[in-house]
Amino acid sequence: MALTTTFLDVMRAAAVAAGDERGFRYYSSPNDSEFVSYAQLERQGRADAAALASAGHRPGDVAVLAFEPGLGFIRAVYAAFSAGLVAAPVPVAAMRQPDAAVRRLEAIVADAGSRLVLTEGTALRPLGIGPGDSVAGAEVVALSSLIGEADDWTSPGIDEYSLALLQYTSGSTGVPKGVMVSHGNLVANEAAITSAVGITAASRTIGWLPHYHDMGLVGQLLQPISVAADSVLTSPSQFLRRPLLWLKLITRHRSTHTVGPDFAYGLCTRLVTDEQLADLDLSSLEGVITGAEPVRSATLDAFAERFAPAGFDARAFIPAYGMAETTLLVTASVRRGAVQPIRVDAASLERGELRSAVEGERAIDLVSCGPPARGHEVVIVDPTTGARTPPGGIGEILVHGPSVAQGYRRRPRETADVFGATVAGEPGAPTYLRTGDLGALVDGELVITGRLKDLIIIRGRNLYPQDLEATAQASLHSGCLSAAFEGTGTQSVVGLVAEVDLARVAAEELGGLAERVRRSVADEHMIPDLGVALIRKGTLPRTTSGKVQRGLTRSLLADERLATVLTLGFERSAAT
Repeated sequence: MALTTTFLDVMRAAAVAAGDERGFRYYSSPNDSEFVSYAQLERQGRADAAALASAGHRPGDVAVLAFEPGLGFIRAVYAAFSAGLVAAPVPVAAMRQPDAAVRRLEAIVADAGSRLVLTEGTALRPLGIGPGDSVAGAEVVALSSLIGEADDWTSPGIDEYSLALLQYTSGSTGVPKGVMVSHGNLVANEAAITSAVGITAASRTIGWLPHYHDMGLVGQLLQPISVAADSVLTSPSQFLRRPLLWLKLITRHRSTHTVGPDFAYGLCTRLVTDEQLADLDLSSLEGVITGAEPVRSATLDAFAERFAPAGFDARAFIPAYGMAETTLLVTASVRRGAVQPIRVDAASLERGELRSAVEGERAIDLVSCGPPARGHEVVIVDPTTGARTPPGGIGEILVHGPSVAQGYRRRPRETADVFGATVAGEPGAPTYLRTGDLGALVDGELVITGRLKDLIIIRGRNLYPQDLEATAQASLHSGCLSAAFEGTGTQSVVGLVAEVDLARVAAEELGGLAERVRRSVADEHMIPDLGVALIRKGTLPRTTSGKVQRGLTRSLLADERLATVLTLGFERSAAT
């Protein structure tokens, strides 16, 4: 095979290897799908690139890609890479606040310095934007309006150091940061995923994740291109409306690999009925990646037990860890057996240590996310001193390797701080990426314990918000989320905001629900002062990728800008 130094090389190699036999099939509904081959995508990409070049767009320019899920977005990625442009995918859903979505789009276009927003005819309509309009000085162009000839294409002359992506992080406040991912980063990370997970040209991948998110873009969409494997896709909205569709498509296409966050496996476990289960066959699955949010062994166990009658093999689960700043994958856990939780003593975890729990002690189950990907290094350091932690010690996770991105767009100070970390006392060591996550290395494998900025420190104890939220979940209805955080000066020592389904809880029952949540969390985690606020289901602040925004939740509550339906244990000035 020819040497591939850019992802454009990868795309062209896939077209040669697969021709018209393999490619992407996209389901816009459970029964409606369309297919495009790798050969078709590569040829169309060259034609579109020729049209972009004739319109004055040059290698290194940024193309903001504003698309709904579907084959149009994939075509746009091919067009951008074939023209040597830097692709910047953005979400286009207006959600409840179209004005906020427009402001976010404008901020990204301005930050990227883009003169071009590629889109489809209706993708931006909910925001009141269409082809021919201008967004922050960039022209909005319909992809279908690009008229070019593949034979007129000339190579853009890019190399492994050229930027491929601006992956904008969700950002809880202010302007999102654009992570600069080079072609070399992309090629290295896709090779790392291939090596760790075992995907080949004979594999059949499937997914529904957002295409603008790192896990959906790099792990779900670009990964099958890297090995010229067949891929089946649908949209996040299709999955959320009917989670069964994911499993039915796996059954229909005999898919071997898929990827999803922890909540997706829990949702399938809860909602699929016995009658529906009888029609499923999940025996083809070889690799089922779980990541993007904390991996819970209880979720994996419940899914494996529920779908064992459908042929699901628990050994297929692959807990993984990664982020946009590392292109995607850092570690992955592939084992001979099913995922086994690491049961640790809760008190030692709160002291910053990992110690196995003994009978009778309060324990917390953690999951190994596996060893670092080939060619990558993970180091654990004390967040205060910057020195390596002792074996088994919990600290901040640092990463070094070819997948680590080039920094943040137009943010030299933040780039130096995050991407230029060193290990104290090791002057000859390389620079590392500061992940902001906490964890430990156990027998060479990474165990994630939490997020540094979300850590709740109470009287010398380190409490992890996801543990408090997991305890609260037992008292909440399905689909209701919560956010735990350290209180401000006007709040309780620890606060927890939980969603409540008002269609299932009468007004006179809210006080009892809040008290049950408060008591269960306070007793389980020995918290002397816990405040609980209830809000309507679906209103907890989240990022565009669905992650709970704990810091923003705390700020909104303190500023009385969170629409609560009941508060318990908070000062009057902290909540309404």
